[in-house]
This record gives sequence, C-alpha cells and structure tokens, in this order.
Amino acid sequence: YPVLYTGSNGLVAHECILDLRPLKDSSGISVDDVAKRLIDFGFHAPTMSFPVAGTLMIEPTESESKEELDRFCDAMIRIREEIRAVENGTLDKDDNPLKNAPHT
Repeated sequence: YPVLYTGSNGLVAHECILDLRPLKDSSGISVDDVAKRLIDFGFHAPTMSFPVAGTLMIEPTESESKEELDRFCDAMIRIREEIRAVENGTLDKDDNPLKNAPHT
C-alpha cells in the first residue's frame, strides 16, 4: 500500500496513512470496501478519509500486542492480494469479497 506521508528517512511516526486512491483507480475498490473487509477479519475499521479522502489512518495503540499487529498486517496483506486479483481480472470487479463485505 502506498504511504501518504513519511519523514525524511521514509519512516512514519505514531500513525501511518495509507493512500488507497491509486488502488481505487486500478481496481474500483474503495477505502470503504477495504474498511468493511477488515470487519471479516475481526477488526474495527481504522479512520477513513481523514485527513485526506481515500485514505486509511492506521494508528495502533501502545497496548496492542505484536501478535495482534501481525494479525492486522496479515489481514491487510490478504486484502491487497484480493485487490490484485480484481486488478488482473481473476476476481470480478463488482462481485468479489471486498465489494460484498462484510460477510460476518
């Protein structure tokens, strides 16, 4: 996922803003679709479209365990794989796990 803002060394501080606009352009999958798909993995959706429309603000609290952070990263990787499948035509752009989320 493209990161919208980074410091001079390419790092982020306590929050990370993922820019989903290029993925919307290439696949039709919106920030809302990704947020709803995260529900299927047991996560409350991160802040959407703030401070920039079409973005997700990832800001885990200090109390989150490494295991939970890894689980979130695994979910985001799986979601990106699903977006890639839409981009390459393996999944239908209008009938796929992201557009039909949440399933739980």
